[in-house]
Amino acid sequence: MGIVSLKTPQTSGSNTAGKVPMFKPKALHTAICSTLMTIPSVALSQSLMEEITVTATRRATSVQDVPYNISALDGSKLADEGITDFSKIARSIPGLTLSDSGRSKNGINNGIVMRGLNVSGSGNEDFPSLTDPVVSIYLNETPLFANLELRDMERVEVLRGPQATLYGSGSLAGTMKYIPAEPDMQAFSGSVKGRASATDESDDFNTDLEATVNIPLSDKLAFRGTIANLDNAGYIDSDYIEELDSNGQPTGRAISKEDINDESVQMVRGTLLFTPSDATDITLMYNYQKDDIGGSSATAAGLKGYNSGTKVLEEFEREVSLGSLVIKHDMGFAELTSATSFTRNDADSIHDQSYNYGYSGFWSYYAGVPREVVTGEKHYQGTSKTQELRLASNSEGSVDWLLGLYYNDVEHDAQSYDFIAGVDELYAMVNPQAPDLGYSNLLSTEFKDRAVFGEVTYHLSDIWQVTVGARYFDQSFSAAQSITLPPCGIYCGEGPTGLSEASGKEDFTDTLFKFNTSYDINDGNKVYFTVAEGFRHGGANGVPVDNLSTPIVEGGVFAEHPDYLFFDPDKSLNYEVGFKGYPNDVLRYSAALFYVDWSDPILIVQTPNGGFPVMFNGDEAESKGVELELGLRLSEALELNIGYTYTDAQLTKDFFIPNVSGGAESSTLGGRKGDKLPGIPKHTANASLTYSQSLDMGADLVAYLGVSYKDDFVTGFPDPSSLALNSYDEIDSSLLADAYIALDFSSWRVSLFADNLTNADDITTSDGNGKYIGSKPGLQYDVNLGDQEYRVRPRTVGISASYSF
Repeated sequence: MGIVSLKTPQTSGSNTAGKVPMFKPKALHTAICSTLMTIPSVALSQSLMEEITVTATRRATSVQDVPYNISALDGSKLADEGITDFSKIARSIPGLTLSDSGRSKNGINNGIVMRGLNVSGSGNEDFPSLTDPVVSIYLNETPLFANLELRDMERVEVLRGPQATLYGSGSLAGTMKYIPAEPDMQAFSGSVKGRASATDESDDFNTDLEATVNIPLSDKLAFRGTIANLDNAGYIDSDYIEELDSNGQPTGRAISKEDINDESVQMVRGTLLFTPSDATDITLMYNYQKDDIGGSSATAAGLKGYNSGTKVLEEFEREVSLGSLVIKHDMGFAELTSATSFTRNDADSIHDQSYNYGYSGFWSYYAGVPREVVTGEKHYQGTSKTQELRLASNSEGSVDWLLGLYYNDVEHDAQSYDFIAGVDELYAMVNPQAPDLGYSNLLSTEFKDRAVFGEVTYHLSDIWQVTVGARYFDQSFSAAQSITLPPCGIYCGEGPTGLSEASGKEDFTDTLFKFNTSYDINDGNKVYFTVAEGFRHGGANGVPVDNLSTPIVEGGVFAEHPDYLFFDPDKSLNYEVGFKGYPNDVLRYSAALFYVDWSDPILIVQTPNGGFPVMFNGDEAESKGVELELGLRLSEALELNIGYTYTDAQLTKDFFIPNVSGGAESSTLGGRKGDKLPGIPKHTANASLTYSQSLDMGADLVAYLGVSYKDDFVTGFPDPSSLALNSYDEIDSSLLADAYIALDFSSWRVSLFADNLTNADDITTSDGNGKYIGSKPGLQYDVNLGDQEYRVRPRTVGISASYSF
C-alpha cells in the first residue's frame, strides 16, 4: 500500500545530545555507508496519490477524507523500516513523543505523549498507573495499554487530539490503532523474515525471526498466524552489583557485570475469519507475548560510557494475552458490530531500592559490613473485559449516524516488597512476615465503565459536512491498600508487622461533546474545524489517611492527608483548525493549529509521609501548537517527507501538595504557573528521503535515510519546595538518523540497515536527581554518581532478509 498523509519516517526518539563515541571500523558499517553514498539516479515511478483506507471514524474511509489530523503507516513501511513496537513509531511520527524508559517500565506504563498533555516526563514509575495514559491504544477493537510487538500489521493509525466520543477514557490527547492483517480466503500464502545485527558497546549479536502463514480452510473460513522471536543484546555495564552470600547476607564486596540490559521477546498471534454469509463476518483473534529483560537501560550520569550504578540486577518478566471476538453484520440500513475482548497483563520485576534508604546511616555498618543493599520485588496482575456494540448507518443520503454502547471492567492487583539484606541479623529479630523483609505494599483496584455514545454527520452539500457527537459515561472505581514495616512493628502501625491500611470507592458520571465541520475547497484540498473534549477516569489511591476528625491518627506512621484518597477525572477541551490536501500528483500536505485547555490534570506525585506515588489533581494547564507534514515527489525516483511540530505546554495556575502531621494541616508548592509540562519538547521534526529504482536484474533498489530531531525538555517541576524535585531534570535535544538499502525481488527482499547511524549518545528520559547519592565511604556510594539516565540504543547495524510465498 502507499504512503499516507505524510509518511514522515524514522527516528525521533531521544534527548540529550552527549558525546559521540568513535566509529568502529566494522565491515558491515563500511558496507552500508559506502552503498548509501553511491546510489545511482532515477527510474521508478510512484505516485503520492496512493491512499490508505483507515477506520479512525469507525467507518472505512480514505485517510485524506478524515476531517481531522491523522497519520497512518501501512504494513509495508513498518516492515521495511523495522518498526516492531511503539518506541520506534514515536521516532517516525512528528509530534508523537515517548518517555522511553525501556521495555520494562514501558511494558506497564506506555509513556506516549501527544499535543503536550503529560505530567510525568521521568521514568520513575515502576507500578502501573491507577488511571489511563493520555493516549489510548487499540489493537483492532480492543483497548489496551501495554507495549506489544507490531508484527504482520495492515497499518497503524495515529489520531491526534481528544477522541472521547468514539474511543472513551484515555483518549485525552489522542488515540493510536494497531490493525493486524486479516486472513485471506483466496490463496495460501506466507512469509519468513530474519534480521541479524550488532550494537556498539555490546559483546553479543541481536537476532529477530518472524514467520507468517495464511491458510484458506474453505471459501468461508480462513486462518492467519504469526510467530516471532526477538533477542537484543545488552549494552549497559555495572561495577556496583552487590555480592550476597548463600544466606542472602551482604559481604561488602561489589562485582562487575556486562551487557546487563539484554532483551528476549516471544509473540504469537492467530486469527480465524468466518463469513457464514455475504452480510456477516466473524473474527476470532488471540495474541500472546512474553518479555524477559535482564536489566534496566539506565546509566549513571557521573560514570563514563554506558555504565550503571545499580547494586541489584533489575530483571523484568511480563506476559500479555489478549483474546477478542468481533462480529459484523450488514443489516442493510446499517452495520451492526459487536466487539468482545479480554486482556491479561502479568509482570514481575526486580528493582534496586538501595538509594531510597540512603538516609539510614545508623545501620549502614554491622560487623564491619555495609548493609545498604535493598532489593525491591514487584508483582503486577491486570485483567480487562470489554464489550462494545455499535450500529453505523449505511445510507448514502445527507445524514450518517453511529450509535454505541460500551462496558469495561478492569482489575489491577500489585504487590511491592523491599528486602533489606541483613536487617533481621542487624536488629536480632525474627521477622514476622518474611526473612529480611523491610517493607510491603499491597494494592488492589477495580474500575468499571458504562457508556452510551454516538455521532451524527449532516452533509450540507457534496463538499460541506457537519458532525456532532456525545458520550455519556457512568463509572465506578475502588481501591484498597495495605502497608507493613516489620522492622519497627507496633511503632509504625498495628501489630508486629506495623500494618497500615485504607480503602476507598467513588462514582463518576459526565457527558462529553464534539463538534466538527469540514469543507472541500476542491477535489484535492480540505479545511476543517474541530472542538472536542477528552477525559481520563478518576479513582481512589487507597493510601492510608488521617481522617482529621479525631485525635487518633488512623493510618499509622504513613497516614496521609485525606485529599490523597480520591482523585477526580481530568478533562481536555481541544480547539483545532486544519488544512490537508494533495494539489497534484507530487505533493501532499497537512497543517493544523491547536489549543488545548486541560482542567484538573491528573499528576503523579509522592506523598509527604509515606513517599507513595499517587495520582493527584492539579488545577489548570494548557497546550498550544502547530503540526505540519509535507510529502513531495522530487522526481520519479526520489521522495521527500518532512514533519514538524511546535508545542507550548505549561501550567496556567499554581498547584499545592497537601500534608498532615500530628493532626496539623499544611501544603507545599508542587508547581508554579508558567512551569513547562514535563516530557514535552517545544520543537520536534522528522525528515526522510526515499530513493527507488528498477534494475535490469529484475529487482528494485530502495534506499532510505531518515533523521529526526527532538528539542530539550524537563522531567518534572523545578520549584525548590516541590515534592517532585527529585524527579526534575533537564534533558538536552536529540538528533538521530536511520538508514537502509534494500533489493526487492518478486519474492525476496534483502537489506542492509543502520539504526542510530551516527551513534548519537542521547538521553531519552531520566529518573531525576538523587538516584545515586554520594556520601561517606561505606554509606551508599563513595562518590556521587549523578542522575539515573536512560540512553538511546547505540548504533545498530545489520542485515535483514525476507521471503514471501
